[in-house]
Amino acid sequence: MLEDEPKRDRQADAAQARKIENPEDAKRLLMNILGGSPARVDSNDRPGSNDRSGPNNRPGSNDRSDPRRRSDGFRSGYRPSFEEVGRTQQDRDRTVSSIVERFQGRPPQAAPSGSVYREQRIFEANDTRRRTQFYEGNRRVIRYSSMQQIPPIIIASQQLNRVQLLPHAQNTYTVRPPAPQQEQYYQNDIPASYTTGDAYAVSYSVDPDSAISTDAILFRQGSTDFADAYSYDLVIDMANAMQSPALSNDTFVIEGHASAEGDYGQNLQLSQERAERISRELVHHGVSAERLMPVGYGEAEAAYPADANEGDRRLDRRVVVFRMRE
Repeated sequence: MLEDEPKRDRQADAAQARKIENPEDAKRLLMNILGGSPARVDSNDRPGSNDRSGPNNRPGSNDRSDPRRRSDGFRSGYRPSFEEVGRTQQDRDRTVSSIVERFQGRPPQAAPSGSVYREQRIFEANDTRRRTQFYEGNRRVIRYSSMQQIPPIIIASQQLNRVQLLPHAQNTYTVRPPAPQQEQYYQNDIPASYTTGDAYAVSYSVDPDSAISTDAILFRQGSTDFADAYSYDLVIDMANAMQSPALSNDTFVIEGHASAEGDYGQNLQLSQERAERISRELVHHGVSAERLMPVGYGEAEAAYPADANEGDRRLDRRVVVFRMRE
């Protein structure tokens, strides 16, 4: 459950991206990377089911004979037990409701008294506007050192008219005036190769008021494996929210962000792979791959330097999800 599927051949994905000629080609690549048609949830695996008896229900079980497993090795609709995640069904329902409201641009609910830290952060006043850089037209911009570095899934998204891709020298993106008391970003060490020479800028438009930002979805160090069942459970909550009738026609961008320690390029790639992992799990729990666009930002918007204390750096290791404006 927590472990990712085998690493994809990103060179093969890039080769397929170069052959894209139409939206259907783009959708095929999207589904190759994120998964095919949505998983069918059987009666024993509906979200919130607490019937998890038996040895095959251990997190990370590799028993491929489990009838609830899909052909790709993932269980259709599998959800950790309440005991594994330390949450109740009421916690889950409240979180899903809050996420739906945020995606609709409505104010977050008040945090229930006694909430544990990780859950409470979902209900706290959203500070994404202060910690995220927006450009005119409510556009988000991520930069790459060359065309070859742009993830294949972003190339596919261009064919679907979700992103604009330009040589950095030709971009005219203007940073929107910061909000009062906006945090200063630690960007002194962004390599010059990401803004000069063969660099490219990718942009897309979002609804800033729809943002869900959380540092509670954790990964194992240097990995796309989830760190614990709680992280996996929150992703399932997000999948349930995205399937709400009120959001059925919306598309979403899943942004992965990293703290500033380590190599800039490696952080960019790892955050992309983590955003894709989250997206795959959303697909496995019923969300159409065509409604998702994962983007890794690495440390591009880290608010704290590499030598900051761990409590501050952890806030930079976050997942931000927006409803897109296409």
